Amino acid sequence: APQRPLVRPLSTGDEALIGRALTQAWRAFAAAQETGQTVLLADHFSGVALERAETAAAQAMADDTRMVVLDQITQPRFQHLDGSIFQLTASATTVRYQLQDGRLTDYRLARDDVVTTLTNETTGWRIFSHERTGTTSISAPDRKPLTLPRLRGVNYYPAGTPWSRFWPEFDASVIAADLDLVVGLNGNSLRIFLPVADFTSDATGAANLLKLKTLLDLAQARNLSVIPTLFDLKPGYRTALWAEDAAYLRRVLPVLAASPAVVLVDLKNEPDLDRATEGEGLVEAWLTTMILMSREIAPDLPLTIGWSSATAAPDQAQLLDAISYHDYVGVQGTAERLAEVRAAAKGKPVLVTEIGVSSYTLLLAFPGTPDSQAAELRDRMADLSSADGLFVWTLHDFTAPEAEAVGSSPWVRRLQARYGLFDATGAAKPAAEAVAAAFSSGSD
Repeated sequence: APQRPLVRPLSTGDEALIGRALTQAWRAFAAAQETGQTVLLADHFSGVALERAETAAAQAMADDTRMVVLDQITQPRFQHLDGSIFQLTASATTVRYQLQDGRLTDYRLARDDVVTTLTNETTGWRIFSHERTGTTSISAPDRKPLTLPRLRGVNYYPAGTPWSRFWPEFDASVIAADLDLVVGLNGNSLRIFLPVADFTSDATGAANLLKLKTLLDLAQARNLSVIPTLFDLKPGYRTALWAEDAAYLRRVLPVLAASPAVVLVDLKNEPDLDRATEGEGLVEAWLTTMILMSREIAPDLPLTIGWSSATAAPDQAQLLDAISYHDYVGVQGTAERLAEVRAAAKGKPVLVTEIGVSSYTLLLAFPGTPDSQAAELRDRMADLSSADGLFVWTLHDFTAPEAEAVGSSPWVRRLQARYGLFDATGAAKPAAEAVAAAFSSGSD
């Protein structure tokens, strides 16, 4: 609301159009910095702002620097009587960083005080001027040491609706029955996945937030702790998407913070695997941003990152409450890898949030069998018995693992289809008995 009456009152329609114009302008500016292509900026900026945006975007491309506006809290300041000029003040959450040879060399997150003037032109509102009048740095707050119960559980999708089908085809009765299976395995926790595409700002996203709350309530009723993993199946790290990523956090985190079932939030699944294609520095800048934004939105939620290997596990450790990694390499050395990660964690809880073995049999017990699956899981869980958390991939076998999630290789898809503790008929495999025994002896 304005601090004083405007010459021309601001309608709900004006608010929507101006808000959309600001969002699109800063998204276009982020894209122009990445590509060096500034021609489209004229659709969103005009006057002195266009000149400066073009210069800044070209310079950012040359210097490998970036400025990304994540969100703005705005206050109307003036609207001309004929509706042609609008001015606002805002608090803008802004990232600035620099890369050198692909590595992150400078990073700053700040809340900028800005004055922005827009003009209403034939194609809609455009930013005519933008001035920063002040700035306050946002840094990681001090954290109290995290104490977790010893978690023993599974990574979870329903047997018939894994990956992208989970939330659109959510069935509370199926979920409840599966959570009973987890309890029957002597498990006390589960890890779930929240794709960005399912938790959008529209009616579908709102409906899925209610489904998420239902799942958390079902888990709470069974004394099961939950680790939600965010940004699953993320399409990329382009800075033009960062504002939407921050908006996703603002939608999802309050629901998670309100549930007693949530003990830890995994911000991203295996981001270290994205470094080869996206760049080490870009991934680090994005992770740092999402960690700091999460602290702003839900300061009491503990955070971790599910790294793909023990080697990557210490990364970002200083900003996280717990350290977690996945262990799919050979069983030999399992205990040593855990010891190395624990030493690097400097007293923070260490969780191994994915272990698993396929029971897929092609010919003469190759590459595995249900019995060999159970034996290898038994050995690995014994070596990881001292971990603060241990999660098996996965509760169920799947008939058709999605290529988007596991890759297009037919061989990998066949293997992924048989990682479950329960087969396609719902019958328990020998691995289920091995897991139940390990969970019984390893739980507090």
